[in-house]
Amino acid sequence: MIPPKGGFYSAGVMTIFVLDKPDKQSIMMMKIIFKKIQRIRHLWLCLLAMSFSSGVFCQNLDSLEQVLQTGKLTVGDQIKILDDLNWFYNSVDAGRSIHYGKLGLELAQKTGNKKMTGTFLKNIGVSYYMDGVNDTAMIYLEKAKPIAENLNDYRMLAAIYNTYANIYRVQSMYNEAIENYLNAAKTLEAHQDINGLTLIYSNIAGIYQIMANHRQALPYLKKAEQLAIKTKDNEGLGSVYIALSDVGLELGDPKDTSVQYAQKAMKLFGQTGNRLFENKALQTLAKVYYHHHEYNVAVPLARQAVDRAKDLGFARNTAEALTIMSNTLFYQGHYARSAEVAIEVLATDSTDINIIRNIYSNLVLANAYLGHPDLSYKYMDRYREFADRHTTESYQKSLSELQVRYETQKKELKIEALEKQHQLYIWLGIAGALLLLIALAFAYIRYRLAVSRRKLAEKETQRLEQEKQLVAVQATLDGETAERTRLARDLHDGLGSMLSAVKLNLPQVQGNALLESVDVSRFQKAMGMLDDSIQELRRVAHHMMPESLLRFGLKVSLSDFCAAIPLARFHYFGNEARLPEKMEIMIYRCIHELVNNVLKHAEATQINVQLVQEADRVSFTVQDNGKGFKPDSTTEGMGLQNIRSRVEAFQGKMEILSSAQGTEIHIELDLTKLS
Repeated sequence: MIPPKGGFYSAGVMTIFVLDKPDKQSIMMMKIIFKKIQRIRHLWLCLLAMSFSSGVFCQNLDSLEQVLQTGKLTVGDQIKILDDLNWFYNSVDAGRSIHYGKLGLELAQKTGNKKMTGTFLKNIGVSYYMDGVNDTAMIYLEKAKPIAENLNDYRMLAAIYNTYANIYRVQSMYNEAIENYLNAAKTLEAHQDINGLTLIYSNIAGIYQIMANHRQALPYLKKAEQLAIKTKDNEGLGSVYIALSDVGLELGDPKDTSVQYAQKAMKLFGQTGNRLFENKALQTLAKVYYHHHEYNVAVPLARQAVDRAKDLGFARNTAEALTIMSNTLFYQGHYARSAEVAIEVLATDSTDINIIRNIYSNLVLANAYLGHPDLSYKYMDRYREFADRHTTESYQKSLSELQVRYETQKKELKIEALEKQHQLYIWLGIAGALLLLIALAFAYIRYRLAVSRRKLAEKETQRLEQEKQLVAVQATLDGETAERTRLARDLHDGLGSMLSAVKLNLPQVQGNALLESVDVSRFQKAMGMLDDSIQELRRVAHHMMPESLLRFGLKVSLSDFCAAIPLARFHYFGNEARLPEKMEIMIYRCIHELVNNVLKHAEATQINVQLVQEADRVSFTVQDNGKGFKPDSTTEGMGLQNIRSRVEAFQGKMEILSSAQGTEIHIELDLTKLS
């Protein structure tokens, strides 16, 4: 379709004429569609021509060109006609469009008409883009942009953004294309101008479809659909329905949804008489059915699309229809027929990268299934050649804007040899840089592996050393516990029994003897001292290995221990399940040592002992209100070192917090690490 005046060209499914330089078939179809639009615009042109001369009636464009050459028009009228001729020809004959645009630009600049100067600059840029000369198109567009901004002409500015985006799209610079399409959309949205937004939204969706980002394309297609319905743009609506059918296919929507969109598009284009896009809708419908493995339906539709495309005479449309036919036959298992159709596609001289990739893939796989390895290799080599050529072309198109300008200005000097040499140096530089990066990457990886191995070895050595220390500490603790148990038993059963026997025998020694009062006092004092010795012996034996700890557990033994110390208060939280014997002994010894340290050094008036026992951990805290100390600057004594060693033997954590207000030592043991 010919775009509305203002420079809005589609980049997606909205039209195929602006993707590359139009071929002869495209120009023929453009003329057919152009005639429909011309019926509307021709009336104004006729009226304008009649105002120039009473003998001029409704004429065609050639007549208007003749009127322009008579020299009987004012400068303003000449500018108006040149503007229309420039715009109408840009989709049919880029050379003539550029010619009339430059004539109009010269007149506009002479008269100081800023608006028309910007308009001609923009239109000439569009014409160069339609002719495939993108670098020159960018130069004219950049000259037009500041004029549009100074005039606050948002329509012209949106058209410039849109054409920028189209140029970036054909250069595969999709990020820049999206940015400029969004700028065009924002410009129109800011002025609530919905006439051009349908196409802009479709263009944005088209970029996302090219990038296979169909979910981001969907919201823009929905917006375009609503606007097309609101503005009664059946052509635009039909194109949106084709895109929605294709997007739904990619997103896995139900078959009926994609089928309905394609059928709606066919109906709309049938009503508008646009046979080209009606055929594109038919192709989409065929693709939907073969995608859902309904080949009996897809094959007749694809064949019908091929026949119609050939009748229309559009090489690109024919290639698209044949590609769908080749795909359908391939998935149906007719590999020989699929290959024949694929070769027919190559004969159309299509330059569409997606079509060529698709066709060579079909040829490689079909010949592989048919048992023709030589042909498979042949087409694989051709595919690689095509891919390499496309990569080179893409790289050339992505050169900086400054370099493009330089090359454009120097075309007349024919510096092809220098350009090729420059490209060679670039590729050699890129290759060298890649090799250097690969070498650096390998060196870095080897270095990191060496560092990792060294760190692992160091960690393993540290782990083994820690295990040795823990085993030694555990053995020491086990020996200490065993020795304490033996000493406690010996003291209680041996020495304790002997002292008890002495106490029982002393009264018998006294017998009925009459003692002096002094001797009686001494005897009673000796008996008292013997009682104290027995009591002290029992206390020592109890603390060395408290019987309540072995029989009743931590809660009872620590309650007894704290009850014997006036300053101490014991708090217990959690369940009362018994812990492993070694752990209970370790916890008891640690608390015993910490409380003794407070009594010896802290000058405290209150000691809080807290034990928290849970299913997966045990923690205990000893807190006092004494004078405290500085853990960072004070060397730990033997008592704290022993406690820390015992805790580490059970893979626990010890934390010391001390200040002038007191000291708190918290120890936590993870029971899961000991299972």
